[in-house]
Amino acid sequence: MVARTLAVAAFALITVLSLAGCDALLGGEEVARIPLQRNADGGYAPVRILLKPDMSPVAFTLLADFAWGKREEHGRWNTYRVTLRGSNGTTKTEEFHVNSPEAPPVASSSPPSSLVQPMLLVDIAADGEYEIEIVAIKPAEVTLEAALLGVRMHVPRLPKF
Repeated sequence: MVARTLAVAAFALITVLSLAGCDALLGGEEVARIPLQRNADGGYAPVRILLKPDMSPVAFTLLADFAWGKREEHGRWNTYRVTLRGSNGTTKTEEFHVNSPEAPPVASSSPPSSLVQPMLLVDIAADGEYEIEIVAIKPAEVTLEAALLGVRMHVPRLPKF
């Protein structure tokens, strides 16, 4: 009975978070959505942005649409490294994956879905211009369209258990 109650509660939480979108997952305030230029290897050209300590913590997300009818991408994923470099030499790096939402190949295709992928959460140490770069670790196997860099400030930290 307890296991069933926990399963129902977990399902309800996931449903609420899914319906609420990025705001529920990250919180804070969105300050920018910047179009990304795709590189030949599946990564993206660096983006420069002005940041200040009073924006901290700042979250960076990758927002994109999955391509329509890419059933051959079922079970595949892209691996990226995101790097934030400050003018004062500070650097923060993380790796993340983007999995294909495609089901096994079938006769018809469902509409494409959207991606909101958290990449990096940082405290900004000093005012300045920062560069953020998203590099493909391996050639991209999942097609992403209309990619944007999302920037949110005052993002609450998750409690540690």
